[in-house]
Amino acid sequence: MTEYLEIEDEEIIYHVYNLNWLLPENIQQRSMETLNQLSPDKVDLVIPKYNQNCWHNAVSVLKQIGYPRNKKALPKLARLLQDRNWPGSLEAIEIFRDLGKKISVSYIERECEEALKEKDYCWLEHLEYASDSLNIGKEDFNKLASFE
Repeated sequence: MTEYLEIEDEEIIYHVYNLNWLLPENIQQRSMETLNQLSPDKVDLVIPKYNQNCWHNAVSVLKQIGYPRNKKALPKLARLLQDRNWPGSLEAIEIFRDLGKKISVSYIERECEEALKEKDYCWLEHLEYASDSLNIGKEDFNKLASFE
């Protein structure tokens, strides 16, 4: 049985903010090593909503954690596809590519629905780029309106 590091949410958030690429590399590395040991029920805390300087390293942590342990963080990972210029966005596409269409499509489709609801056409363009990169086509979506 795999043993995971059991730490409070506040300490996880502390380590997440130490993923900031502007901090010394040894601090970033130490926090990545700690976060790599999180239990599956805590991995969704790895990607902070507002601190873009942490996103690239956070995505690296989720890649190292791997599927299915990183499953709870996949909605936040998909949210990074909102703009392919954001740190970690292109790496997020790679994670979804490794997961395959069967798993990835539902997360991409959910983001398309949100972007349509918001009428955010730039977001949709970035999702189209991600879909093309993942070889996801109209026929792969459950709701065709999400793709068109």
